[in-house]
Amino acid sequence: GPYQLPLDAMRALERYERVYVWLDDNHQGAAAAELITRKLGVDRCLVVHTKGGDPQGPKSASIALARGLDLTSILERSRPVQHDKVLDFSALREAVKFEVTNPDLIRGVESTDLPGWNASFKGLRPGELTILSGATGSGKTTVISQMSLDFCKSGVSTLWGSFEIPNVRLATRMMSQFAKRDVSKAPGDIDYWSQKFEQLPMYFLKFHGSTNPDTVLETMRHAVYAYDVKHIIIDNLQFMMSMQAKGMDKYDAQDAAIATFRQFATDEGVHITVVAHLRKDQPASDVDINSIFGSAKVTQEADNVVILQRHGNSDSKVRCLNVLKNRFDGTLGKVYISYNPETLGFTEIPAPRKRKSIKIIKSAVRLSMADRLVAEAEAGGSFEDLIDEQGNERPLR
Repeated sequence: GPYQLPLDAMRALERYERVYVWLDDNHQGAAAAELITRKLGVDRCLVVHTKGGDPQGPKSASIALARGLDLTSILERSRPVQHDKVLDFSALREAVKFEVTNPDLIRGVESTDLPGWNASFKGLRPGELTILSGATGSGKTTVISQMSLDFCKSGVSTLWGSFEIPNVRLATRMMSQFAKRDVSKAPGDIDYWSQKFEQLPMYFLKFHGSTNPDTVLETMRHAVYAYDVKHIIIDNLQFMMSMQAKGMDKYDAQDAAIATFRQFATDEGVHITVVAHLRKDQPASDVDINSIFGSAKVTQEADNVVILQRHGNSDSKVRCLNVLKNRFDGTLGKVYISYNPETLGFTEIPAPRKRKSIKIIKSAVRLSMADRLVAEAEAGGSFEDLIDEQGNERPLR
């Protein structure tokens, strides 16, 4: 299971000058040991390597004890954590082996609500920065609250920074998504769902509107330290940065904030999702990775770029999650989702079928059977549906 070091345990260890960190001698244990030593202080921590460099050695202390090995000698071989900016291959060997032999596990935590999303995005991975963008009113907050809740139910401790929507309103929406029905229509069930929701590792930043990024960063660092947060959502970047700078300086300030989040995700091993606006002058039909508000640095720093687009007319409930950048393995793609007002969330749907228009001439009524079948296949419907009794083309719906 996941390694966690409660805040009370860290306080209890403060009086010790030397701390031995003894976890499983594998990829997960090494990553957790690095995190714990950073929390406790690398200068006073030694990491115990049970295998001692032997691939066939015992993975854990309990296995070593069962084999009758001398635990004292294993402790004496413990070493301090290497400098975090210098590595040799021996430090990477287990991680490389783990990636090669466990391709499914390194994909990250997968979505259960939107299984098709996993085909492109490949899961929520630590140490990455994701930019989610879309037009105003397209449903960015709705979809990211649903997805963050999905990951949270899988055990991913989550920190929500909602700078646009008050926390009470956001939590009410998320509880309805959690219950898969509008809880405001059933006030008698609110205590039941509140108790269920409270058991999730979900936390909220107590900020709203314009906020200094350094203040946000300091609070994020505390949440990672105290609550082992693994996923942080910033919704949205423009609201957080409003009034922080004017004119062209606002682009520099936004770039600095993105760079800070990028570095924080890497250093702390957390996934950060930043919601950003599209440029106001961008036509909906021409939206691409360059349509996101700000300079190119926003998308350059990101590991993943996703744009939520409306499919069809302005009244359509269908949306498209378009993965335009994926640094993990380069897979891109679209996932179509439909809004369900009963659950206040989105449901994955098949890609809408595109009908091709073909030119029908009057003599087409005398086409051979083979040509008629080809025309039907290209048009996506029955040939008789495409022409009237006089052989004229019917308008496509």
